Amino acid sequence: MSSLDIFRYYKDDPSEFIKQNYNQDQNAQERHLSNLLSHSIRISKEIFPDIGKGIEEIFEELKVENNFNFFVTADHVEANAACSVMPFSNKPDIIITSKLVELLSHEELKFVLGHEIAHYYFQHSNYPHHSQAQSRVEKLNLLNLSRAAEISSDRIGFIVCNDIETSLRAMIKLASGLGEKHINFNFSAYLDQLKELEKIGKSDGQLWSSHPNFLVRMQALIWFSMSKEYNEFKNLKGGSYSIKEIDEKIDKQINKIVGNELEVSNKEIYDRALLWGSLHLYMHDNIFTKEEQEKFKKRFGEKKMTSTVSFLKMSKGNISDKIKLAFQEANTLLKKEKTNLIDELTSVGKEVNKDDKEVLKKVSKFASYLNDERVISFK
Repeated sequence: MSSLDIFRYYKDDPSEFIKQNYNQDQNAQERHLSNLLSHSIRISKEIFPDIGKGIEEIFEELKVENNFNFFVTADHVEANAACSVMPFSNKPDIIITSKLVELLSHEELKFVLGHEIAHYYFQHSNYPHHSQAQSRVEKLNLLNLSRAAEISSDRIGFIVCNDIETSLRAMIKLASGLGEKHINFNFSAYLDQLKELEKIGKSDGQLWSSHPNFLVRMQALIWFSMSKEYNEFKNLKGGSYSIKEIDEKIDKQINKIVGNELEVSNKEIYDRALLWGSLHLYMHDNIFTKEEQEKFKKRFGEKKMTSTVSFLKMSKGNISDKIKLAFQEANTLLKKEKTNLIDELTSVGKEVNKDDKEVLKKVSKFASYLNDERVISFK
């Protein structure tokens, strides 16, 4: 899937993957498969020729091996699909509902199946689930990752169905739950709702959602279809924007609806940890010299410098509680931000005294607080 990795939305960040430590017994996969075989039907060309043909077309388009189990399950209410990756299994399961099959055309169904296949190849199951979050900010960060994963997967769904209008039709059907006889596929009219959403502004519903709404996803996919990378991949002439430019446009679009609460919260947490961590390094010898104060002011500004000196006088130089709280909060940041934080503190440590092993130890301790396993060096 490396050839398709260039299409990954930039906030869908594999550096956030976690090591999966499965305590589940190895019979769990057999029980899971047994349940699927008992209550669903495995998709094959012999039983479901049209769906089976579509699956073959998908893997021919992606040029990857089909190592999946596909099942259809009876559900005449929910039009849905899911990719399930069980421990100890080398075969992911994709389950689609009968309602989904009835609702979508052959090509539209390929869009949804391609989307689910992408979740596996992009290894989205390695993201920590937002239900595991220990704080509000951590949960918001994990939900943001989940939304980003959907943007990436939509792109692969579009690639395998080969047509932007087909992809958008599938999305409108899924958003409405209605079939073709009820819909005039006027995409522009539907996307007018997005403009209304933007006027309303921040929505808590979207902030706490694991999926972007279909309006945002449709606009994101239209922009993606204009990318140079997509058109080159398909050997087409065209492409007005780079993927990077498109990702920036999508980011701005999402922020209009989700708001910037997460961005502001992350920055405040990051800045607090950087400030108190830096102060701890400057005061490694329990002295905050005039020279060090000037360096601190240059880095954080005069206002922060004044309030910090005032706090030091009141607390008699005891900042241990501040450091503990700041790094507890910093642990809720994404790995990329934590890595950047340690890099900045390493830079401060070098500035303080690159030859002092005690300063290096303090930076290494900060890294351990944030589960950064790198060997810290001032070289």
